[in-house]
Amino acid sequence: MIPRLLPTALLLLALFALAGCANAPVASGPPRDVFVLLSGGGTPLSNNYSQYLQAKAFATYFERRHGDRPHWVFFGIGNREGEAPLLADVRRQVQRDGRLVESWLAGPLKNNRPATRASFLGALREEILPVVRGGGTLYLFIGDHGTESRGENPESLITMWQLRRGEGRDSWSTDNAETLGVAELRRVLADGIGRGRVVFVMTQCHSGGFHELGVTREVAPPAEWFSRRPAWLRTTAAQPALAAAGFTATDQASPAAGCDPAPDPDSWAGYERYVPEALLGYDLFTLAETGPGRRSLAEAHEAATLVDATIDKPRATSEYYLETWARAIERIAEDPELTPRAAAAVTAYRWAVDTGRITAKSPALREREEQYARFMRRISEQAPSAGPRLLAATRAALEGDTPAGERRGGGGRSRGGPDETRRAWNEVVRPAWKKAVLAGEISGLTGAALAFEKRLLDLEDQGRNFMTTRGGDPLLNEMYWRSGYAHPARLDVAKAEAVTSWGATRREKVGAWAHASAEAAVREAAVRMRLPGGSRAPSRAMSVPESRPPADDLDQRTAAARILFYRRVLAAWEFLETMNHVPALERLRELTALERTSLP
Repeated sequence: MIPRLLPTALLLLALFALAGCANAPVASGPPRDVFVLLSGGGTPLSNNYSQYLQAKAFATYFERRHGDRPHWVFFGIGNREGEAPLLADVRRQVQRDGRLVESWLAGPLKNNRPATRASFLGALREEILPVVRGGGTLYLFIGDHGTESRGENPESLITMWQLRRGEGRDSWSTDNAETLGVAELRRVLADGIGRGRVVFVMTQCHSGGFHELGVTREVAPPAEWFSRRPAWLRTTAAQPALAAAGFTATDQASPAAGCDPAPDPDSWAGYERYVPEALLGYDLFTLAETGPGRRSLAEAHEAATLVDATIDKPRATSEYYLETWARAIERIAEDPELTPRAAAAVTAYRWAVDTGRITAKSPALREREEQYARFMRRISEQAPSAGPRLLAATRAALEGDTPAGERRGGGGRSRGGPDETRRAWNEVVRPAWKKAVLAGEISGLTGAALAFEKRLLDLEDQGRNFMTTRGGDPLLNEMYWRSGYAHPARLDVAKAEAVTSWGATRREKVGAWAHASAEAAVREAAVRMRLPGGSRAPSRAMSVPESRPPADDLDQRTAAARILFYRRVLAAWEFLETMNHVPALERLRELTALERTSLP
């Protein structure tokens, strides 16, 4: 007989059980620092293995270094260590017979939860913010996909987990509305953070807009800068103060580097890799400790920026804030009502952006100038053919800098446009190919690969396009579900590899068959489609002159954008000091201090 427990005893038992769970909410008590990871958004077609490596490193770090502090992990569909996976949610390309072939695996993490809006925002409101609202720090790490909303005032968006279960056992659909924007995340934080604060690092594409968690997109110059208040000058709407600052891989308008289904220790590059490696002191592939890690996100950001030679444009919230002031200064530059003092400061601003030199003497500004000098020395090393020229270039030259190869025209029209390619496939090659497949005439096409090809042909009969579509998602989606990789618990590895290997080589196999066809019409159509496997005359373009300089690691356009950004940030800071704009300088000091928050 089970003894009856009193309500008080039941409550004590429940609290004791929760105390043993690292992810358990803490609703009361003194404020605490917490760690939160959000990653693995999109679908199994886009949630790449590099994201899982990054997420696993952060989750391991939480356990190893901060296991006594509350921490939350949201990745992919929510697969957990030690539990049967719901679906394989991580795409990984593997080397097989000299080519990259698709595969998938479940991305289990300890105490993992789904990376959906409902899961993440619910935990944020009910569990996470109550812990920090009395004065703690939320360390927020986001390593997801990102995009930018459309419309008149676009904002940065985080791509959440988008695969939804339907009514049937294997019925799933994609919900493209599963995104989280700056405005919504800011509202949730502002409603519940109280005296707490947020320090973040984000490595996703278009992440730069999330600096607006802590600052506004536009700032209004003070009326005192004008001899008479301009009619256009409007005071911006007051925004509740939110102690949030951090670092992003790039700006709002740009993609970021690093997201890769086949990351390689020697070639995987980008802020996505460099920040966690610098911060955690881990090898992301083995999770072996490589050093003590950095003391703050600010130190990790600098270390990552110094080695990042990709398309990334890393930036901090304090820099974003200064860039908003740079835009404001540039808007008022020609206003006839500027006071002489403000007009002189505008002239100095323009000179500083053009030359990269400032004259202000405050220690904080000089410290930032020295950091940028380190960044620009690295740019010169990463782009040796263009770096020295870019460092000496004017603003106009930096804004218009385009590598010579990009300025040249495209070399003529392609042999066949999309419509001609589709007709060649649908009307000539595919009917003959299908006949040969059904007749068993394709050498080596047997078993699971043959069954998969017959399914593709059936779907193409219904109007699907797997051969001439610009994107690879339709074929990738079929490989995911038909290979069996989607369900790791009942995976037939031989069948899965046969299906994905055929998917990787289908175009190549069709091309070789078509070019060798006895039918002239099929051979001609294969040429129009530019299918692989045809004979090609040697090309002199394949030879590279010995005197040709090695390619720069850093793209010239990215280098120019980074240099101009640094110049405008420094020039805006100098302008604010010259005009003694105390509120702006105090906000800048607060943001910088928040960015430099030491890890517990």
